[in-house]
Amino acid sequence: MATALSPILGYQKSASIAKQALHEEKTIREIVFEQKLMDPEKLDVVLDPMSMVGMIRSA
Repeated sequence: MATALSPILGYQKSASIAKQALHEEKTIREIVFEQKLMDPEKLDVVLDPMSMVGMIRSA
C-alpha cells in the first residue's frame, strides 16, 4: 500500500511511513493521518485497491 503513496509523497517519505507503520503496528492510513500528510478523501482514493489496478467501482 505504501507504494501507492510514492507518486504523491515521494519514495523516501513513503518508505519511512511503511517502516513506521510496521514498527508501531499501525496502518499506513493511521500514520498518514497522524502526520497530516493528506486529507482523508484523497487518501481513500490513493489507497483504494481498485483504483490501483485501474478498475472503477460501479455505484
